[in-house]
Amino acid sequence: MAKKLTVEEIEDRLCAVESRYYNGYSQTEYWWRVSGNVEPKDRRLWTRYINLLNKRKMEMNNGKSIWHLL
Repeated sequence: MAKKLTVEEIEDRLCAVESRYYNGYSQTEYWWRVSGNVEPKDRRLWTRYINLLNKRKMEMNNGKSIWHLL
């Protein structure tokens, strides 16, 4: 059975994908999802890791919304 990734591991993987496109500032979610500047493979990975990170944070808060933490 596959091991569940921790929040830290997900953040590390997300950072690895984002670092390939870092130009001195962070990109917006719109840029990652819509722009043609991101390789399709990286776009899928970024979306997967963001969704997984949100899911893990929600699990840590016992199903409560994470938006109050932002």
